[in-house]
Amino acid sequence: MATLGCDPKTPTAPPAAAVTQAIPTPPLEPSLREAFVFIEQGRPDVARVRVRRAMTDDAPNAQAAFLMGLAHHVERRHAKALPWFEQSCAAPDVYPPAWHFKGWALFWLGRPDEAQSAFEHHLCLTPDEGDSHFAIGLIELERANWDEAEARFNRAIQLQEGRDDRVDGQAKAMARLAEVIEQRDGDLERAQQLLAEALDLQGDLHEAGFRRARLLRRLGRVEEAQVVEQSARSARDAQAHSP
Repeated sequence: MATLGCDPKTPTAPPAAAVTQAIPTPPLEPSLREAFVFIEQGRPDVARVRVRRAMTDDAPNAQAAFLMGLAHHVERRHAKALPWFEQSCAAPDVYPPAWHFKGWALFWLGRPDEAQSAFEHHLCLTPDEGDSHFAIGLIELERANWDEAEARFNRAIQLQEGRDDRVDGQAKAMARLAEVIEQRDGDLERAQQLLAEALDLQGDLHEAGFRRARLLRRLGRVEEAQVVEQSARSARDAQAHSP
């Protein structure tokens, strides 16, 4: 298979399907691993202190800048996270996850075109990342580009299917695919079936539960809708009271 030349520093990448060159994500440097653990533990403030201690003025460090951005990202402070992700993307050493999270920061800041470019570039570097396909699917869904959204969600499902660490991602893609089927095709039965499959994978997707209950009511299955709605309400309440 011929390599089409994915340039890791090109801001706008070619479509993922046309790219065959990938760049593996390197392991975190030893001095930064502790900071990542703190982020995983829900202590991003401590993580930022650790990262700053590891940063030097000698040259931009993609991993350090990425972790600073990630520490803001987990707090949903996307305006603060974005400059760090941009710094990581601009560093001489390539760290592919920075492009993915730059995409999410841009998405949540209401800049979908730039977000899509970042996600496409991430797929140039990491073609098998289902969550970047999912993200582009969301953007296409908001544009009512049904066929493009369907293709992205199907690809996200395919890439994450059977992976224990990606059950949540697969379920979310199935739930969004159900929106496409409902809005484009008007196939309420197929849409509710997809939502049921998503909830079987990840029962705490309460928004998917409420959507399925609504579809079941439209299909005349009121008692079944009531059961699904109660489960969705319980999942929502449990999340609201989780630490």
